[in-house]
Amino acid sequence: MRTSRFLASFDAGELSEVAYQRWLMHQNHKAVEGLMLEWKRLPAATQGRLSHYWPGSRAEVKRALVDCGKALVGRQAELPRLTGLTPEDQYHTWKRWVGLYPLTALPFYLGVVSEHGYLQKKQREFANTGPETIGQWAHYGRQRPSLSPDEALALLRRQALDELGIPLLSPATEYQLLDAFMPALAVRHGASGLAANDRPLRLIADASGAILRDISQPAIYTDISYGRFQEEITIQLNYSVWFAERRADQWLDILAGQFDGITWRVHLSSSGSVLGYDKMHQCGCWYQFFPAGGFRSQPALPVTQEPFNIGRTLDPEFQHTLWLESNTHHLLGVQPAGIPQSVKPLKVLPYTRLRALASPDGRYYSPFNAQGLVPESRRLERFVFWPTAIPSPGAMRIHGTHAIAFIGQRHFDNPRILDELGVVSEL
Repeated sequence: MRTSRFLASFDAGELSEVAYQRWLMHQNHKAVEGLMLEWKRLPAATQGRLSHYWPGSRAEVKRALVDCGKALVGRQAELPRLTGLTPEDQYHTWKRWVGLYPLTALPFYLGVVSEHGYLQKKQREFANTGPETIGQWAHYGRQRPSLSPDEALALLRRQALDELGIPLLSPATEYQLLDAFMPALAVRHGASGLAANDRPLRLIADASGAILRDISQPAIYTDISYGRFQEEITIQLNYSVWFAERRADQWLDILAGQFDGITWRVHLSSSGSVLGYDKMHQCGCWYQFFPAGGFRSQPALPVTQEPFNIGRTLDPEFQHTLWLESNTHHLLGVQPAGIPQSVKPLKVLPYTRLRALASPDGRYYSPFNAQGLVPESRRLERFVFWPTAIPSPGAMRIHGTHAIAFIGQRHFDNPRILDELGVVSEL
């Protein structure tokens, strides 16, 4: 079985027998998904040796894992309950002791506050002047969704809940929810056109296992995760876009390096309302939260915690366009989506595809190493920010491993992040 911060947020000792077994089943489902992806990445010879234990076709391997999982859940349910599960955090605390964190935290704190102010200033200027007055833009998006956001929320309200309060979403319903709230992209460019590193891309692998950046296939990677808000289960719609690199703006640019990108997330309540939106870069930096209309954010944080960057309130009735700065890919603004004539289509792919990229010879590779990092994306900033205890600050990483605060501790997949943000209804 495999857990997550969301599943670990349940108190197994307080669950009913039926709910506890459902909780085990969710963890087993994560294990089956992970093992299948890992099996796909094994060399053919290793897969052949494993065929002594189970038949070798992909469908038969999955069937064997599911059958074993059912047996495991049944057996585990009869044993003393699993309690006190704690997923590994993404901070190496010993680095803070070595780096004299009580002293270095202050300049890092001031730097974060300054960066928040800088980005908010850029966003205010964008909101006041409009995109047409500050440059030219390349637009990426999808065709009109099959459902409007309001229709998708009405569909969500009709979904049954399992024994843990998690909505029972069919694959078709998941697709409709993701489609209804999918953002469009606008990337700023100059008179000479859009630079190669500002084009959304698809990650692929070659026959040697090298990870390539294919800008001929603009893609957006989607995923559904779950959280909690005032003890109600929330649905999180995740949209990830990748770029080839962030170029150096000067001779020593510690933020520059290979690969870049942004993740946009929409928080929905199980009862069918939009609670808010947030974003981060694929390294976990530049986290920002945007309340949905009808809600506001009033975080009450101790001085030992990094402050949140709170953006303006967004109208939940619309799909939105994310307006991105060239090269840095900073979010300059969020506006209701239009459909310009020059829009380029985005290919929608499941986020799990990143964990097993197919090569021309039929083998599979992952851009992430065992620590969840993209090794080629390491930044020079890791030599400056290492006392914050984050492994390789600035490097791109896989979902579930994103630390999003230099001061204190905060994870993007913290299931109670909306409570930490102090989200409250204005109704």
